[in-house]
Amino acid sequence: MSDWDNANVVWAKVEPNITAIGQVILLRLFQEHKETKAHFPKFKDIAVEQLGNNEDVSKHGTIVLRALGNILKQKGSHSANVKELADSHINKHKIPPQNFTLITNIAVKVLTEMYPGDMTGQMQDSFSKVFKIICTDLENLYKEANFQG
Repeated sequence: MSDWDNANVVWAKVEPNITAIGQVILLRLFQEHKETKAHFPKFKDIAVEQLGNNEDVSKHGTIVLRALGNILKQKGSHSANVKELADSHINKHKIPPQNFTLITNIAVKVLTEMYPGDMTGQMQDSFSKVFKIICTDLENLYKEANFQG
Protein backbone atom coordinates (compact mmCIF):
# COMPACT_ATOMS: atom_id res chain seq x y z
CA MET A 1 0.00 0.00 0.00
CA SER A 2 1.09 3.55 -0.65
CA ASP A 3 1.62 6.12 2.07
CA TRP A 4 -1.60 7.81 0.91
CA ASP A 5 -3.53 4.53 1.23
CA ASN A 6 -2.05 3.90 4.69
CA ALA A 7 -3.06 7.37 5.88
CA ASN A 8 -6.57 6.88 4.54
CA VAL A 9 -7.01 3.59 6.42
CA VAL A 10 -6.47 5.38 9.73
CA TRP A 11 -8.32 8.49 8.56
CA ALA A 12 -11.49 6.42 8.10
CA LYS A 13 -11.37 5.75 11.86
CA VAL A 14 -10.73 9.43 12.65
CA GLU A 15 -13.70 10.85 10.74
CA PRO A 16 -16.46 9.69 13.13
CA ASN A 17 -14.64 11.54 15.93
CA ILE A 18 -13.45 14.50 13.88
CA THR A 19 -14.76 17.25 16.17
CA ALA A 20 -13.21 15.86 19.34
CA ILE A 21 -9.92 15.02 17.64
CA GLY A 22 -9.75 18.41 15.95
CA GLN A 23 -10.23 20.12 19.29
CA VAL A 24 -7.47 18.05 20.89
CA ILE A 25 -5.11 18.86 18.00
CA LEU A 26 -5.78 22.61 18.21
CA LEU A 27 -5.41 22.68 21.98
CA ARG A 28 -2.14 20.76 21.75
CA LEU A 29 -0.93 23.15 19.05
CA PHE A 30 -1.62 26.09 21.36
CA GLN A 31 0.07 24.37 24.30
CA GLU A 32 3.21 23.36 22.41
CA HIS A 33 3.44 26.42 20.14
CA LYS A 34 1.90 29.29 22.10
CA GLU A 35 2.65 31.78 19.32
CA THR A 36 0.15 30.08 17.00
CA LYS A 37 -2.85 31.10 19.11
CA ALA A 38 -2.26 34.73 18.08
CA HIS A 39 -3.54 33.84 14.60
CA PHE A 40 -7.01 32.98 15.89
CA PRO A 41 -8.93 36.19 16.68
CA LYS A 42 -11.85 34.41 18.41
CA PHE A 43 -9.72 32.95 21.17
CA LYS A 44 -6.28 34.51 21.01
CA ASP A 45 -6.90 36.37 24.29
CA ILE A 46 -8.27 33.35 26.17
CA ALA A 47 -5.91 31.23 28.24
CA VAL A 48 -5.29 27.79 26.75
CA GLU A 49 -6.52 26.22 29.99
CA GLN A 50 -9.91 27.87 29.42
CA LEU A 51 -10.30 26.69 25.83
CA GLY A 52 -11.13 23.05 26.57
CA ASN A 53 -14.88 23.48 26.14
CA ASN A 54 -14.78 26.45 23.78
CA GLU A 55 -17.26 25.98 20.95
CA ASP A 56 -15.12 27.98 18.50
CA VAL A 57 -12.15 25.69 19.12
CA SER A 58 -14.36 22.67 18.41
CA LYS A 59 -15.75 24.25 15.25
CA HIS A 60 -12.36 25.27 13.95
CA GLY A 61 -10.83 21.90 14.78
CA THR A 62 -13.56 20.28 12.71
CA ILE A 63 -12.89 22.65 9.81
CA VAL A 64 -9.15 21.94 9.96
CA LEU A 65 -9.57 18.18 10.01
CA ARG A 66 -12.22 18.15 7.28
CA ALA A 67 -9.91 20.15 5.02
CA LEU A 68 -7.03 17.81 5.82
CA GLY A 69 -9.22 14.76 5.26
CA ASN A 70 -10.35 16.08 1.88
CA ILE A 71 -6.73 16.47 0.84
CA LEU A 72 -5.79 13.01 2.13
CA LYS A 73 -8.63 11.41 0.17
CA GLN A 74 -7.21 12.85 -3.05
CA LYS A 75 -4.19 10.53 -2.61
CA GLY A 76 -1.73 12.95 -4.14
CA SER A 77 -4.06 14.55 -6.69
CA HIS A 78 -4.79 17.38 -4.31
CA SER A 79 -3.62 20.51 -6.11
CA ALA A 80 -7.08 22.15 -6.21
CA ASN A 81 -7.71 21.46 -2.51
CA VAL A 82 -4.27 22.70 -1.50
CA LYS A 83 -4.61 25.80 -3.67
CA GLU A 84 -7.93 26.65 -2.00
CA LEU A 85 -6.39 26.16 1.44
CA ALA A 86 -3.35 28.25 0.56
CA ASP A 87 -5.44 31.06 -0.93
CA SER A 88 -7.57 31.45 2.18
CA HIS A 89 -4.60 31.26 4.55
CA ILE A 90 -2.47 33.65 2.50
CA ASN A 91 -5.11 36.25 1.68
CA LYS A 92 -7.71 36.06 4.42
CA HIS A 93 -6.13 34.57 7.54
CA LYS A 94 -2.48 35.61 6.98
CA ILE A 95 -1.19 32.39 8.56
CA PRO A 96 2.55 31.72 8.09
CA PRO A 97 3.21 28.53 6.11
CA GLN A 98 5.28 26.91 8.86
CA ASN A 99 2.08 26.60 10.92
CA PHE A 100 0.93 23.82 8.58
CA THR A 101 4.01 21.82 9.50
CA LEU A 102 3.42 22.49 13.19
CA ILE A 103 -0.22 21.37 13.11
CA THR A 104 0.44 18.27 11.00
CA ASN A 105 3.25 17.21 13.37
CA ILE A 106 0.83 17.64 16.27
CA ALA A 107 -1.78 15.64 14.34
CA VAL A 108 0.59 12.69 14.00
CA LYS A 109 1.32 12.81 17.75
CA VAL A 110 -2.35 13.03 18.71
CA LEU A 111 -3.46 10.29 16.32
CA THR A 112 -0.69 8.05 17.64
CA GLU A 113 -1.91 8.62 21.19
CA MET A 114 -5.58 8.14 20.33
CA TYR A 115 -5.15 5.18 17.95
CA PRO A 116 -2.05 3.37 19.23
CA GLY A 117 -3.04 0.06 17.67
CA ASP A 118 -3.51 1.62 14.25
CA MET A 119 -0.75 4.22 14.30
CA THR A 120 2.13 1.78 14.04
CA GLY A 121 5.58 3.04 13.18
CA GLN A 122 4.81 2.43 9.50
CA MET A 123 1.55 4.40 9.71
CA GLN A 124 3.28 7.26 11.51
CA ASP A 125 5.88 7.33 8.75
CA SER A 126 3.15 7.30 6.10
CA PHE A 127 1.32 10.21 7.72
CA SER A 128 4.57 12.13 8.14
CA LYS A 129 5.51 11.63 4.47
CA VAL A 130 2.04 12.57 3.22
CA PHE A 131 1.85 15.62 5.47
CA LYS A 132 5.34 16.69 4.30
CA ILE A 133 4.17 16.54 0.68
CA ILE A 134 1.09 18.63 1.52
CA CYS A 135 3.10 21.18 3.52
CA THR A 136 5.72 21.47 0.77
CA ASP A 137 2.97 22.08 -1.80
CA LEU A 138 1.48 24.75 0.46
CA GLU A 139 4.88 26.39 1.00
CA ASN A 140 5.43 26.51 -2.77
CA LEU A 141 2.10 28.29 -3.23
CA TYR A 142 3.08 30.76 -0.51
CA LYS A 143 6.35 31.46 -2.35
CA GLU A 144 4.49 31.97 -5.63
CA ALA A 145 2.19 34.43 -3.87
CA ASN A 146 5.20 36.21 -2.35
CA PHE A 147 3.63 35.89 1.10
CA GLN A 148 5.07 38.43 3.50
CA GLY A 149 3.00 37.42 6.52
